[in-house]
Amino acid sequence: MSSRRHQLSGGPGLLLNLPWWYRPSRFLLGVSLPALLLFANADSTLSLSSAQLFYGSRDTVLGILAILVLAAGALLGETGVFSRLVPRHWVKSGNQLVEGTRFHGRISEAFLTEKFDKILLVVFLVSHLIFFRGFFLNPGMAMSVLGGDVELKHTFKTIPGVTTWTQVSLVLAALRGLRWGGVLPGNVKLISAFHLVFFGTLFIRAMLWSERLALIEGVVPFFLCALPKVIRLTGPWMRTLMKFFPLIVPVLLLVVFTVFEYFRSWQYYGAQHGSLFQFGWLRLFTYYFEAMNTGSATLGISGFYDGLTFPISEDEYEYIYKGLYLASLDVEFNNPSGIWYLATYTGNVLFFPLLAALGAFYGVVWKAFREGRIFGLFFPINFLGLMEIIRIHYWFGTNRVVPTTLVICLLVVWAVFLPRRLRFRSRPSLDPSSVRPAP
Repeated sequence: MSSRRHQLSGGPGLLLNLPWWYRPSRFLLGVSLPALLLFANADSTLSLSSAQLFYGSRDTVLGILAILVLAAGALLGETGVFSRLVPRHWVKSGNQLVEGTRFHGRISEAFLTEKFDKILLVVFLVSHLIFFRGFFLNPGMAMSVLGGDVELKHTFKTIPGVTTWTQVSLVLAALRGLRWGGVLPGNVKLISAFHLVFFGTLFIRAMLWSERLALIEGVVPFFLCALPKVIRLTGPWMRTLMKFFPLIVPVLLLVVFTVFEYFRSWQYYGAQHGSLFQFGWLRLFTYYFEAMNTGSATLGISGFYDGLTFPISEDEYEYIYKGLYLASLDVEFNNPSGIWYLATYTGNVLFFPLLAALGAFYGVVWKAFREGRIFGLFFPINFLGLMEIIRIHYWFGTNRVVPTTLVICLLVVWAVFLPRRLRFRSRPSLDPSSVRPAP
Protein backbone atom coordinates (compact mmCIF):
# COMPACT_ATOMS: atom_id res chain seq x y z
CA MET A 1 0.00 0.00 0.00
CA SER A 2 2.90 2.35 0.75
CA SER A 3 4.05 2.08 -2.87
CA ARG A 4 0.59 2.98 -4.10
CA ARG A 5 0.39 5.95 -1.73
CA HIS A 6 3.74 7.14 -3.03
CA GLN A 7 2.45 6.95 -6.60
CA LEU A 8 -0.75 8.79 -5.72
CA SER A 9 1.09 11.66 -4.13
CA GLY A 10 3.57 12.05 -6.99
CA GLY A 11 3.33 15.49 -8.56
CA PRO A 12 4.56 17.14 -11.73
CA GLY A 13 8.22 16.75 -12.62
CA LEU A 14 8.57 13.24 -11.25
CA LEU A 15 11.42 12.47 -13.69
CA LEU A 16 13.74 15.39 -13.02
CA ASN A 17 17.25 16.09 -14.34
CA LEU A 18 16.80 14.13 -17.54
CA PRO A 19 19.69 14.45 -20.03
CA TRP A 20 19.22 17.21 -22.59
CA TRP A 21 18.69 14.80 -25.46
CA TYR A 22 15.50 13.39 -23.90
CA ARG A 23 13.78 16.62 -24.90
CA PRO A 24 12.52 16.24 -28.52
CA SER A 25 13.28 19.81 -29.61
CA ARG A 26 16.87 19.56 -28.38
CA PHE A 27 17.34 16.09 -29.86
CA LEU A 28 16.16 17.33 -33.25
CA LEU A 29 18.51 20.33 -33.22
CA GLY A 30 21.44 18.69 -31.43
CA VAL A 31 21.39 15.19 -32.97
CA SER A 32 19.05 14.85 -35.97
CA LEU A 33 20.18 18.03 -37.73
CA PRO A 34 23.94 17.32 -37.45
CA ALA A 35 23.34 13.72 -38.58
CA LEU A 36 21.44 14.96 -41.64
CA LEU A 37 24.22 17.40 -42.56
CA LEU A 38 26.86 14.70 -42.04
CA PHE A 39 25.21 12.21 -44.39
CA ALA A 40 24.17 14.89 -46.90
CA ASN A 41 27.76 16.08 -47.30
CA ALA A 42 29.34 12.61 -47.27
CA ASP A 43 31.06 11.13 -50.30
CA SER A 44 28.35 9.21 -52.17
CA THR A 45 30.99 6.92 -53.71
CA LEU A 46 31.41 5.29 -50.29
CA SER A 47 28.00 3.68 -50.72
CA LEU A 48 28.11 -0.05 -51.41
CA SER A 49 24.93 0.22 -53.44
CA SER A 50 24.74 0.22 -57.22
CA ALA A 51 21.71 2.53 -57.19
CA GLN A 52 21.50 5.66 -59.31
CA LEU A 53 22.21 8.84 -57.34
CA PHE A 54 19.12 11.04 -56.90
CA TYR A 55 19.88 12.90 -53.67
CA GLY A 56 20.80 16.56 -54.09
CA SER A 57 21.04 19.94 -52.38
CA ARG A 58 17.29 20.64 -52.61
CA ASP A 59 16.64 17.48 -50.57
CA THR A 60 19.07 18.69 -47.93
CA VAL A 61 17.31 22.06 -47.72
CA LEU A 62 13.96 20.29 -47.37
CA GLY A 63 15.37 18.04 -44.65
CA ILE A 64 16.73 21.02 -42.70
CA LEU A 65 13.42 22.88 -42.92
CA ALA A 66 11.52 19.75 -41.86
CA ILE A 67 13.68 19.30 -38.75
CA LEU A 68 13.32 22.98 -37.83
CA VAL A 69 9.52 22.81 -38.14
CA LEU A 70 9.42 19.61 -36.09
CA ALA A 71 11.61 21.23 -33.43
CA ALA A 72 9.39 24.34 -33.31
CA GLY A 73 6.28 22.20 -32.85
CA ALA A 74 8.02 20.12 -30.19
CA LEU A 75 9.15 23.23 -28.33
CA LEU A 76 5.56 24.46 -28.23
CA GLY A 77 4.33 21.13 -26.91
CA GLU A 78 7.06 21.03 -24.27
CA THR A 79 5.93 24.35 -22.77
CA GLY A 80 2.73 22.73 -21.49
CA VAL A 81 0.43 25.12 -23.34
CA PHE A 82 -1.68 22.20 -24.58
CA SER A 83 -2.13 20.75 -21.09
CA ARG A 84 -4.53 23.59 -20.33
CA LEU A 85 -6.92 22.08 -22.85
CA VAL A 86 -7.03 18.73 -21.01
CA PRO A 87 -10.23 18.28 -18.91
CA ARG A 88 -9.82 18.26 -15.16
CA HIS A 89 -10.32 15.07 -13.20
CA TRP A 90 -13.77 14.30 -11.79
CA VAL A 91 -13.96 12.04 -8.76
CA LYS A 92 -16.65 10.90 -6.37
CA SER A 93 -17.18 12.56 -3.03
CA GLY A 94 -19.94 10.67 -1.32
CA ASN A 95 -22.60 10.20 -3.98
CA GLN A 96 -21.68 13.27 -6.04
CA LEU A 97 -19.12 13.97 -8.71
CA VAL A 98 -16.91 16.91 -7.83
CA GLU A 99 -14.21 18.61 -9.83
CA GLY A 100 -10.64 18.11 -8.65
CA THR A 101 -8.81 21.43 -8.86
CA ARG A 102 -5.75 20.40 -10.85
CA PHE A 103 -5.52 17.18 -8.86
CA HIS A 104 -1.94 16.10 -9.46
CA GLY A 105 -2.02 12.69 -7.77
CA ARG A 106 -1.18 10.03 -10.33
CA ILE A 107 -4.28 7.92 -9.65
CA SER A 108 -4.38 5.56 -12.61
CA GLU A 109 -0.60 5.07 -12.60
CA ALA A 110 -0.85 3.91 -8.97
CA PHE A 111 -3.37 1.21 -9.91
CA LEU A 112 -1.41 -0.08 -12.94
CA THR A 113 0.06 -3.17 -11.26
CA GLU A 114 2.51 -5.82 -12.45
CA LYS A 115 -0.39 -8.12 -13.37
CA PHE A 116 -0.76 -6.09 -16.54
CA ASP A 117 2.90 -6.76 -17.42
CA LYS A 118 2.33 -10.50 -17.03
CA ILE A 119 -0.66 -10.37 -19.37
CA LEU A 120 1.42 -8.57 -21.99
CA LEU A 121 4.26 -11.07 -21.53
CA VAL A 122 1.87 -13.95 -22.27
CA VAL A 123 0.70 -12.16 -25.43
CA PHE A 124 4.33 -11.50 -26.36
CA LEU A 125 5.43 -15.12 -25.89
CA VAL A 126 2.44 -16.76 -27.55
CA SER A 127 2.73 -14.52 -30.61
CA HIS A 128 6.45 -15.33 -30.82
CA LEU A 129 5.79 -19.07 -30.59
CA ILE A 130 3.45 -18.72 -33.55
CA PHE A 131 5.93 -16.43 -35.29
CA PHE A 132 8.73 -19.04 -34.99
CA ARG A 133 6.60 -22.10 -35.64
CA GLY A 134 8.64 -22.82 -38.76
CA PHE A 135 11.84 -23.24 -36.75
CA PHE A 136 10.12 -25.63 -34.35
CA LEU A 137 8.87 -27.74 -37.26
CA ASN A 138 12.27 -27.59 -39.01
CA PRO A 139 14.97 -27.33 -36.29
CA GLY A 140 17.80 -27.64 -38.78
CA MET A 141 16.84 -24.36 -40.41
CA ALA A 142 17.93 -22.42 -37.33
CA MET A 143 21.51 -23.59 -37.82
CA SER A 144 21.29 -22.79 -41.54
CA VAL A 145 20.18 -19.23 -40.79
CA LEU A 146 22.95 -18.77 -38.22
CA GLY A 147 25.33 -20.09 -40.85
CA GLY A 148 24.42 -17.19 -43.13
CA ASP A 149 21.46 -18.43 -45.16
CA VAL A 150 19.18 -15.60 -44.00
CA GLU A 151 16.87 -15.95 -47.01
CA LEU A 152 15.36 -19.05 -45.38
CA LYS A 153 13.35 -16.82 -43.08
CA HIS A 154 11.24 -15.69 -46.02
CA THR A 155 9.87 -19.21 -46.36
CA PHE A 156 8.04 -18.73 -43.04
CA LYS A 157 4.83 -16.79 -43.41
CA THR A 158 3.62 -14.36 -40.77
CA ILE A 159 -0.03 -14.25 -39.76
CA PRO A 160 -1.35 -10.66 -39.93
CA GLY A 161 -3.23 -9.74 -36.77
CA VAL A 162 -1.58 -12.55 -34.79
CA THR A 163 2.19 -12.42 -35.15
CA THR A 164 1.90 -8.61 -35.24
CA TRP A 165 1.43 -8.77 -31.46
CA THR A 166 5.09 -9.59 -31.03
CA GLN A 167 5.43 -5.80 -31.17
CA VAL A 168 3.92 -5.27 -27.71
CA SER A 169 7.60 -5.44 -26.74
CA LEU A 170 7.75 -1.64 -27.04
CA VAL A 171 5.22 -0.90 -24.32
CA LEU A 172 6.20 -3.88 -22.19
CA ALA A 173 9.85 -2.80 -22.10
CA ALA A 174 8.81 0.75 -21.17
CA LEU A 175 6.57 -0.50 -18.33
CA ARG A 176 9.35 -2.67 -16.90
CA GLY A 177 11.83 0.21 -17.06
CA LEU A 178 9.43 2.57 -15.29
CA ARG A 179 8.74 0.00 -12.57
CA TRP A 180 12.42 -0.67 -11.99
CA GLY A 181 12.97 3.08 -11.91
CA GLY A 182 10.30 3.54 -9.23
CA VAL A 183 7.95 5.61 -11.40
CA LEU A 184 5.27 2.89 -11.53
CA PRO A 185 4.38 0.58 -8.61
CA GLY A 186 6.05 -2.80 -8.31
CA ASN A 187 9.08 -4.50 -6.82
CA VAL A 188 11.02 -5.20 -10.01
CA LYS A 189 14.57 -6.55 -10.07
CA LEU A 190 16.90 -5.68 -12.90
CA ILE A 191 18.02 -9.30 -13.28
CA SER A 192 14.95 -11.51 -13.10
CA ALA A 193 13.34 -14.46 -14.86
CA PHE A 194 10.84 -12.05 -16.44
CA HIS A 195 13.58 -9.95 -18.02
CA LEU A 196 15.67 -12.96 -19.07
CA VAL A 197 12.70 -14.46 -20.89
CA PHE A 198 11.69 -11.15 -22.46
CA PHE A 199 15.09 -9.94 -23.68
CA GLY A 200 16.21 -13.49 -24.47
CA THR A 201 13.27 -13.90 -26.83
CA LEU A 202 14.10 -10.63 -28.56
CA PHE A 203 17.74 -11.68 -28.95
CA ILE A 204 16.75 -15.01 -30.50
CA ARG A 205 14.42 -13.19 -32.86
CA ALA A 206 17.17 -10.76 -33.83
CA MET A 207 19.52 -13.65 -34.62
CA LEU A 208 17.16 -16.10 -36.36
CA TRP A 209 15.09 -13.49 -38.20
CA SER A 210 18.03 -11.17 -38.86
CA GLU A 211 15.98 -8.38 -37.29
CA ARG A 212 18.24 -6.12 -35.27
CA LEU A 213 15.46 -3.59 -34.82
CA ALA A 214 13.45 -6.07 -32.73
CA LEU A 215 16.19 -6.12 -30.08
CA ILE A 216 16.58 -2.34 -30.23
CA GLU A 217 12.83 -1.94 -29.70
CA GLY A 218 13.17 -3.76 -26.40
CA VAL A 219 16.45 -2.34 -25.14
CA VAL A 220 15.91 1.35 -25.97
CA PRO A 221 12.49 1.79 -24.25
CA PHE A 222 13.75 0.00 -21.12
CA PHE A 223 16.93 2.06 -21.13
CA LEU A 224 15.10 5.37 -21.53
CA CYS A 225 12.72 4.60 -18.67
CA ALA A 226 15.37 3.18 -16.34
CA LEU A 227 18.21 5.66 -16.96
CA PRO A 228 16.96 8.33 -14.49
CA LYS A 229 17.34 5.82 -11.65
CA VAL A 230 20.79 4.81 -12.90
CA ILE A 231 21.84 8.46 -12.82
CA ARG A 232 20.48 8.89 -9.29
CA LEU A 233 22.33 5.81 -8.05
CA THR A 234 25.68 6.56 -9.69
CA GLY A 235 26.01 10.27 -9.07
CA PRO A 236 27.33 13.34 -10.93
CA TRP A 237 29.86 11.49 -13.09
CA MET A 238 27.11 9.51 -14.82
CA ARG A 239 25.08 12.69 -15.34
CA THR A 240 28.10 14.26 -17.02
CA LEU A 241 28.71 11.18 -19.16
CA MET A 242 25.08 11.11 -20.31
CA LYS A 243 25.42 14.64 -21.68
CA PHE A 244 27.75 13.20 -24.32
CA PHE A 245 25.82 9.98 -24.87
CA PRO A 246 24.73 10.93 -28.43
CA LEU A 247 28.44 10.77 -29.34
CA ILE A 248 28.76 7.30 -27.81
CA VAL A 249 25.68 5.81 -29.47
CA PRO A 250 27.12 5.73 -33.03
CA VAL A 251 30.04 3.64 -31.74
CA LEU A 252 27.70 1.23 -29.94
CA LEU A 253 25.47 1.07 -33.02
CA LEU A 254 28.44 0.27 -35.26
CA VAL A 255 29.60 -2.54 -32.96
CA VAL A 256 26.15 -4.14 -32.68
CA PHE A 257 25.47 -3.68 -36.39
CA THR A 258 28.80 -5.24 -37.40
CA VAL A 259 28.28 -8.27 -35.14
CA PHE A 260 24.90 -8.99 -36.68
CA GLU A 261 26.17 -8.35 -40.20
CA TYR A 262 28.95 -10.87 -39.59
CA PHE A 263 26.34 -13.62 -39.28
CA ARG A 264 24.09 -12.10 -41.92
CA SER A 265 26.29 -11.28 -44.89
CA TRP A 266 30.02 -11.37 -44.14
CA GLN A 267 30.50 -14.74 -45.80
CA TYR A 268 29.19 -13.27 -49.07
CA TYR A 269 31.02 -9.94 -49.02
CA GLY A 270 34.09 -10.66 -46.88
CA ALA A 271 36.42 -11.13 -49.84
CA GLN A 272 35.57 -7.63 -51.10
CA HIS A 273 36.70 -5.82 -47.93
CA GLY A 274 39.97 -5.50 -46.10
CA SER A 275 38.48 -6.01 -42.64
CA LEU A 276 35.23 -6.74 -40.85
CA PHE A 277 35.28 -3.25 -39.32
CA GLN A 278 35.58 -1.60 -42.73
CA PHE A 279 32.74 -3.75 -44.04
CA GLY A 280 30.57 -2.87 -41.01
CA TRP A 281 30.87 0.92 -41.16
CA LEU A 282 30.55 1.09 -44.96
CA ARG A 283 27.43 -1.06 -44.90
CA LEU A 284 25.93 0.98 -42.05
CA PHE A 285 26.64 4.19 -43.97
CA THR A 286 25.04 2.69 -47.07
CA TYR A 287 21.81 1.86 -45.26
CA TYR A 288 21.32 5.46 -44.16
CA PHE A 289 22.59 7.18 -47.30
CA GLU A 290 20.54 4.98 -49.62
CA ALA A 291 17.44 5.60 -47.50
CA MET A 292 17.92 9.31 -48.16
CA ASN A 293 18.53 8.56 -51.83
CA THR A 294 15.34 6.50 -52.06
CA GLY A 295 13.34 9.27 -50.39
CA SER A 296 14.77 11.79 -52.84
CA ALA A 297 13.86 9.58 -55.80
CA THR A 298 10.23 9.02 -54.77
CA LEU A 299 9.88 12.69 -53.87
CA GLY A 300 11.13 13.87 -57.24
CA ILE A 301 8.83 11.58 -59.20
CA SER A 302 5.83 12.60 -57.08
CA GLY A 303 6.20 16.17 -58.38
CA PHE A 304 6.87 17.68 -54.94
CA TYR A 305 9.28 20.25 -56.36
CA ASP A 306 7.30 21.02 -59.51
CA GLY A 307 4.08 22.55 -58.16
CA LEU A 308 1.33 22.06 -55.60
CA THR A 309 0.98 18.42 -54.58
CA PHE A 310 -1.51 16.74 -52.26
CA PRO A 311 -1.56 13.46 -50.31
CA ILE A 312 -1.28 10.32 -52.41
CA SER A 313 -2.71 6.86 -51.75
CA GLU A 314 -0.69 3.85 -50.69
CA ASP A 315 -1.15 2.30 -54.14
CA GLU A 316 0.22 5.44 -55.81
CA TYR A 317 3.24 5.45 -53.54
CA GLU A 318 3.88 1.74 -54.11
CA TYR A 319 3.71 2.29 -57.87
CA ILE A 320 6.45 4.93 -57.64
CA TYR A 321 8.50 2.97 -55.10
CA LYS A 322 8.46 -0.39 -56.88
CA GLY A 323 9.03 1.20 -60.26
CA LEU A 324 12.20 2.85 -59.01
CA TYR A 325 13.55 -0.38 -57.56
CA LEU A 326 12.94 -2.18 -60.83
CA ALA A 327 14.87 0.43 -62.80
CA SER A 328 17.18 2.64 -60.76
CA LEU A 329 17.54 1.65 -57.10
CA ASP A 330 19.10 -1.26 -55.19
CA VAL A 331 16.59 -3.69 -53.72
CA GLU A 332 19.06 -4.75 -51.03
CA PHE A 333 18.95 -1.26 -49.50
CA ASN A 334 15.24 -0.58 -49.67
CA ASN A 335 14.55 1.66 -46.67
CA PRO A 336 12.09 4.39 -47.78
CA SER A 337 13.62 7.19 -45.61
CA GLY A 338 11.85 9.20 -42.94
CA ILE A 339 11.49 12.89 -43.77
CA TRP A 340 11.32 12.51 -47.55
CA TYR A 341 9.00 9.51 -47.34
CA LEU A 342 6.48 11.57 -45.40
CA ALA A 343 6.89 14.46 -47.84
CA THR A 344 6.09 12.15 -50.76
CA TYR A 345 2.97 10.83 -49.05
CA THR A 346 1.54 14.14 -47.83
CA GLY A 347 2.49 16.45 -50.70
CA ASN A 348 3.90 19.94 -50.24
CA VAL A 349 0.55 21.48 -49.27
CA LEU A 350 0.18 19.52 -46.01
CA PHE A 351 3.76 18.52 -45.31
CA PHE A 352 4.84 21.33 -43.01
CA PRO A 353 1.51 21.68 -41.13
CA LEU A 354 1.64 17.94 -40.42
CA LEU A 355 5.24 18.22 -39.22
CA ALA A 356 4.30 21.04 -36.84
CA ALA A 357 1.44 18.96 -35.41
CA LEU A 358 3.69 15.91 -35.11
CA GLY A 359 6.33 17.96 -33.36
CA ALA A 360 3.74 19.30 -30.90
CA PHE A 361 2.70 15.71 -30.20
CA TYR A 362 6.34 14.85 -29.46
CA GLY A 363 6.51 17.73 -26.99
CA VAL A 364 3.25 16.87 -25.22
CA VAL A 365 4.33 13.22 -24.86
CA TRP A 366 7.71 14.27 -23.47
CA LYS A 367 6.01 16.38 -20.82
CA ALA A 368 3.70 13.49 -19.89
CA PHE A 369 6.70 11.16 -19.68
CA ARG A 370 8.54 13.59 -17.44
CA GLU A 371 5.53 13.66 -15.10
CA GLY A 372 5.30 9.87 -15.05
CA ARG A 373 1.90 9.78 -16.80
CA ILE A 374 0.47 6.87 -18.79
CA PHE A 375 0.30 9.02 -21.92
CA GLY A 376 4.08 9.29 -21.64
CA LEU A 377 4.37 5.62 -22.67
CA PHE A 378 4.36 6.97 -26.23
CA PHE A 379 7.74 8.60 -25.52
CA PRO A 380 9.94 5.57 -26.38
CA ILE A 381 8.14 5.22 -29.73
CA ASN A 382 8.71 8.91 -30.46
CA PHE A 383 12.34 8.60 -29.44
CA LEU A 384 12.91 5.64 -31.76
CA GLY A 385 11.27 7.67 -34.51
CA LEU A 386 13.68 10.54 -33.93
CA MET A 387 16.63 8.13 -33.90
CA GLU A 388 15.58 6.74 -37.28
CA ILE A 389 14.26 9.95 -38.83
CA ILE A 390 16.67 9.61 -41.76
CA ARG A 391 16.17 5.91 -42.51
CA ILE A 392 12.46 5.20 -41.85
CA HIS A 393 9.41 7.05 -40.59
CA TYR A 394 8.55 5.09 -37.50
CA TRP A 395 4.99 6.33 -37.02
CA PHE A 396 3.67 6.42 -40.58
CA GLY A 397 6.10 4.18 -42.45
CA THR A 398 5.71 0.94 -40.51
CA ASN A 399 3.04 -1.10 -38.74
CA ARG A 400 5.45 -2.06 -35.97
CA VAL A 401 3.91 0.49 -33.62
CA VAL A 402 0.29 -0.60 -34.09
CA PRO A 403 0.02 -3.13 -31.20
CA THR A 404 1.78 -0.84 -28.73
CA THR A 405 -0.33 2.13 -29.86
CA LEU A 406 -3.54 0.15 -29.28
CA VAL A 407 -2.38 -0.94 -25.81
CA ILE A 408 -1.43 2.59 -24.78
CA CYS A 409 -4.70 4.03 -26.12
CA LEU A 410 -6.66 1.46 -24.08
CA LEU A 411 -4.61 2.40 -21.00
CA VAL A 412 -5.29 6.10 -21.58
CA VAL A 413 -9.05 5.47 -21.84
CA TRP A 414 -8.90 3.39 -18.66
CA ALA A 415 -6.94 6.15 -16.92
CA VAL A 416 -9.52 8.79 -17.91
CA PHE A 417 -12.46 6.86 -16.46
CA LEU A 418 -10.75 5.36 -13.41
CA PRO A 419 -11.11 8.49 -11.20
CA ARG A 420 -14.89 8.33 -11.71
CA ARG A 421 -14.89 4.97 -9.94
CA LEU A 422 -13.07 6.34 -6.91
CA ARG A 423 -14.70 7.96 -3.88
CA PHE A 424 -13.15 10.48 -1.56
CA ARG A 425 -14.20 10.73 2.07
CA SER A 426 -13.88 14.49 1.69
CA ARG A 427 -13.08 16.97 -1.06
CA PRO A 428 -10.13 15.73 -3.15
CA SER A 429 -6.77 16.60 -1.69
CA LEU A 430 -3.19 15.53 -2.10
CA ASP A 431 -3.57 13.11 0.80
CA PRO A 432 -3.60 9.62 -0.77
CA SER A 433 -5.10 8.08 2.39
CA SER A 434 -8.44 9.64 1.47
CA VAL A 435 -8.76 7.54 -1.69
CA ARG A 436 -10.60 4.23 -1.80
CA PRO A 437 -12.07 2.31 -4.75
CA ALA A 438 -15.81 2.68 -5.30
CA PRO A 439 -17.77 -0.54 -4.72
